[in-house]
Order: sequence, then structure tokens, then C-alpha cells
Amino acid sequence: MATLIFILFIILLGAIFYISYLQQRVSRIKQEEIKKTEERRSSFISIISHQLRTPLSIIRGYLEALVTGDQGKLNDGQKEYLDEALKIDLDTIKLVNDYLKAVRLDTEEIIVKPEPIDLYAIVKMEVNKLAPLAKASNCELILIEPSNNLPKVLADPIKIKQVIENILTNAIKYTDGKGQATISLSYQEGKVQFLSKDNGVGIPQGEQEEIFSKFYRGKNVIGKDTQGSGLGLYLAKMIIKALHGKIWLVSEENKGTSVYFQLPTQS
Repeated sequence: MATLIFILFIILLGAIFYISYLQQRVSRIKQEEIKKTEERRSSFISIISHQLRTPLSIIRGYLEALVTGDQGKLNDGQKEYLDEALKIDLDTIKLVNDYLKAVRLDTEEIIVKPEPIDLYAIVKMEVNKLAPLAKASNCELILIEPSNNLPKVLADPIKIKQVIENILTNAIKYTDGKGQATISLSYQEGKVQFLSKDNGVGIPQGEQEEIFSKFYRGKNVIGKDTQGSGLGLYLAKMIIKALHGKIWLVSEENKGTSVYFQLPTQS
């Protein structure tokens, strides 16, 4: 009897030590993951601070000097182009600051200021803005005009521009040979739906659930865009979620990707 009790005691003691070992191992793994996440976040903040905010501010200074006529009188056409360039620069600075705050706070939310907007007008503006990039990348952007007038949506005009730009920039970048992206809008049960359908490299089936994750980049595109941060679709998801909308995609590797998002309409 004493021998049995002793054996049970040894087994129990071994189990306690093993459980303790597992707990410590899990704790170490968690700490390593936290450390890796912090390092990636710090790296991102450094990139934003030194490689984006500073040059954007310098560009702003030059543009403001030109727009005000400090460097000489401008004709109407020159002033129009410079005004638009300054507006884009100021919008981008604001976006960078917003995203920088979001990363520093490690939050999954972002502040938006929704107002009634004409989504088609904004999409058209972004398509025209990205046309030179598309042409240089041998990619054609095709915007289909809605057959019926669409109701206005409730969205933050600055941030929804960034969503559209992120989606279309991906369509332009990730194409082989002659690329094409068709953009359309439609009305779907109280919501306006955006669709960008391209014939690019597509996303492997096993990676599609992760594609909206922070810092995630598909293995089949890493070599095509070494400057990518893996934040474009993550930020798009943050914005659409904050606007009470929905974003998703349908993709097939080597055939293309269709990215959708829906936004609520003005009541």
C-alpha cells in the first residue's frame, strides 16, 4: 500500500512539474510574440516618421510657396494643378498622422467623420489621379458609369479616398504583362457596393483569410513589390469597419482578384 501511495505521489509530482513547464513555455512563446510585434510596430513608426512625414511636410512648404505666388505669378492652369497637388499632400499628411496614432495606441479602431458623399464622384477622381501610374505600369483602369443615379453614402471623404487608392494601387502593381482593372458601383439593398475586378496575379487560396491582417503580404507578390508594407488592405478594413460597412474579396491565383466593399446610404 505504501509503495502504491509513493508511486502515485511521484506521478502527481511529475504532473505538477510538467504542467509548470508547459505554462512557462507558453509564457515564453507569448513574450517572444509580443516582442516581435513591438519590434515590427516600432519599425513601422520609424518608417512613417522619417520616410513619409518629413518629405510630405517639405513638399507642403514648397507647394504653399508656389500657390501663394512667392516664386512668381501663375496662370490659371498652373494654379489649378498646384492647388490639387497641395490638397492631396495635406490629405496624405492627415492620413499618415491618423494611422500613426492608431499604430502607437495599438488599437483596432480609427476615428472617422462620416458625411453624405457621392461615392462615384470620388471613385472617378481617384481613377483619374492613378491613371498615369496605371499607364506607366501597363495597366488599364476602366471605370463603368452606373446605369442609374446612386444615393449618397455616409463616409469620411478623406479616408474613403485612401481605401479606393489602396485597392486600385494593388490592382495596378500586381499584374503580369498587360493588366486591367474594371471598377463599378451598384446599389445593393440599402447599400452602395464598390467592385474592383483585375486580371492580376491573384491570391493563393490558403492565404486569403489572412490578406486583411496587419503587415501580411502574399508570398506570391513579395518579390514584385519590395516596398510594400502589408498595411494597405488592413487599413482599408479598419476604415470600412469604422464606417459600418463591409469589405471582402474573391480571388484565384494567376487569374485575378475582385475586391468589394459596401457602405450604408444616407437615410
